Amino acid sequence: MNSQIILAKGINIDKQYTNVLSYSESDILNLCRENQVANANDYSFLRPTGTILVDFPYNVCLQANYIAFQNPDYSNKWFFAWIDDVVYKGDRNCELRFTIDAWSTWYDKWTTKMCYVIREHTNDDTIGSNLVPENIDVGDVIEEYETEDSSYSNSKYWIAVASDWKIKNGSSDSDSDKGSQFSGITVHNNTVFGNQLFLIKVVQYTDIANLALLILRTNTDAHIADIKNIFIIPDVAINESLLTSNTASVGGQSFTFYTMPNTRTPATFNTTIMKRTSFTGLTVKNNKCFCYPYNYLLVTNNQGSNNIYKYEDFSTANCIFENQFAISIGGSGRLVPKNYKGMSINDDEALPLGKYPTCGWSSDAYINWLTQNSVNMPMQIFNGVLSAVTPPTETKSSTVGSMTADKTVSIANSVAGIIGQFRTASLLPNISGGQATGDIIWSKDRNCFTFREMRAKNEFMKIIDDYFTRFGYATKRLKTPNITGRRYWNYVEISSSDEIGTGDVPIKYMDIINNACRRGVTIWHDHKHLGDYSLSNTIVS
Repeated sequence: MNSQIILAKGINIDKQYTNVLSYSESDILNLCRENQVANANDYSFLRPTGTILVDFPYNVCLQANYIAFQNPDYSNKWFFAWIDDVVYKGDRNCELRFTIDAWSTWYDKWTTKMCYVIREHTNDDTIGSNLVPENIDVGDVIEEYETEDSSYSNSKYWIAVASDWKIKNGSSDSDSDKGSQFSGITVHNNTVFGNQLFLIKVVQYTDIANLALLILRTNTDAHIADIKNIFIIPDVAINESLLTSNTASVGGQSFTFYTMPNTRTPATFNTTIMKRTSFTGLTVKNNKCFCYPYNYLLVTNNQGSNNIYKYEDFSTANCIFENQFAISIGGSGRLVPKNYKGMSINDDEALPLGKYPTCGWSSDAYINWLTQNSVNMPMQIFNGVLSAVTPPTETKSSTVGSMTADKTVSIANSVAGIIGQFRTASLLPNISGGQATGDIIWSKDRNCFTFREMRAKNEFMKIIDDYFTRFGYATKRLKTPNITGRRYWNYVEISSSDEIGTGDVPIKYMDIINNACRRGVTIWHDHKHLGDYSLSNTIVS
């Protein structure tokens, strides 16, 4: 009947269907011929019964691990099988016991259909396009890079004196040189004050003498009770080009102070942080490693408040935050993410700026109120003039810069279990942790926003990246599975109650194929690379 048979060696696909080939019948047949140790074409009516008698030498049969045979009475269909055992019957007479390779025999006889895919290799690895949570351990996170916004630096700041007494330029040697009572309101950054603000610019320590002299002049004018408050304002809140400079004197010493016009708009400016797409000392293959929880931005105000921001939730190329500041006692500032989670201004995830020091002087009527409302402890000014003022520190350098369907166990889940479970406590920062420590934050030039680029440690990142390389990403949705699309291999795992596809395949073999996919199967596209996970398994069209 001229049935053909081929014995081949070195065929590396396994009977557990952990690794299979995306080969058509002609492809797998050519593979067998390329690796054959024996062949014949004069066999009669070969059946896939589990045994075949061959007239090849025993030692030749022992070399083979795979068999291909054809039966003309079965429409010349080729069958492929693993050799389980070789039984010696006599000289050039052996019995081969085999198991049909259902996947290779019937691969091109079925087509994929929509089913519930647990995980697979994606054909779109754009950063942010694969965000389904994974059941793997992130480990303790570390800081990759840090940026501090120097805009809030205390290398330059302003001291505001809220007073109802308007000092007159010049000396105070006579009653005619005295100022005038202020009765009205001023509006600064849309905040209403019942008095006028006099500003002292502080760039160096000696500039604070202007504050002492201003208070002394007010006292000399017999209007010290008209000073209602003294507080610090960061330079970002002041547009110096709009200020009016004033010069006055007392006791033969001149001093400079500034007044400002009414303004209705709070001070704003942007801080831009580049999205982290590389890691020091490590190159990753899978872009999901650049997303939360493996890689994210942690922003802190250095006084106990912090927020996590996910790079992938910014719709812009970089992470942009708007700094907003309004002049008030203790200051009122916040950091607001822009174009984040679909919102142009995400007010709900804004981060407050720490409070600025409020100065005290004798007969200060506001100390109790400020203390009760958690404004920073006041700096002291003695005798109505000056007791102690923290000098500006040097500018901190800023670095911005059996395979039954009901008993199958997922291979990927088994490996994930070995890696460990996701530890929420180790990953997330303690949002309520940390306490403000008074004016030391201001003195140490730490009343600012610090942007910390956090990520998993190299050891854990490598484990995570290797897991994605081997098993793809969690998918968990209805779709047509990707059995191709990668250069070297595709991993596919479907629901235990679903079928990978349909076609002209005997039921018992289609069951084997479905159960392999329910457990998780790695489909290789080139036999010579089978098992080599070091390859760059890029997406192909």
